[in-house]
Amino acid sequence: MAALRGCGLMVLVVMAAALKGDDLHQTVAEMKSSERSEYTKSHKKFRFFDADNSGFLSKEEFEAGLKKLGYKTNSKKLDYIMSELDMDNDGRVEFVEFMRPTAKKYKEERELEKGADTDRAMEHFDKNFDGRISSEEFYLGLSHLKRLDNIRKDDYKDFFVNYADLDGDGYLTYEELDSIDPALL
Repeated sequence: MAALRGCGLMVLVVMAAALKGDDLHQTVAEMKSSERSEYTKSHKKFRFFDADNSGFLSKEEFEAGLKKLGYKTNSKKLDYIMSELDMDNDGRVEFVEFMRPTAKKYKEERELEKGADTDRAMEHFDKNFDGRISSEEFYLGLSHLKRLDNIRKDDYKDFFVNYADLDGDGYLTYEELDSIDPALL
């Protein structure tokens, strides 16, 4: 049960900007299909709390689980946590509701990773370090990729001008590079 201590009472309490609705369901589905383990860990935590295997957590089950983990609880804290987790106000917490803090963190981490990918791409393409990518730098940066061997230089330029260079100034900014769907490259 030591691994369950990582669920962190404070993580559950700090929920003000947690995900909701379709955004929550979409993020949980993405987590489930990803190779990362957050979904599995959260599911194990949920099952730990769900003593009667109903698929829902009651306030009593949640309190009992927290006590097993060594947390000291009081009615006011439990009421607050339950009110934050129980989005539909039915007095019980479903798994997807339980996932809110984890899903929010997962989504934020994915956005940070995407930014790191764009940072690396910018460093790769921007050969003269002027903070922007010319069509020539773009071509040189992509020309070493084996899967693009059969693409002509004119095709690169066409893509650059008609798709990537959103403001038409002849250069890609960080934001323009970030907006390119990686599947297209």
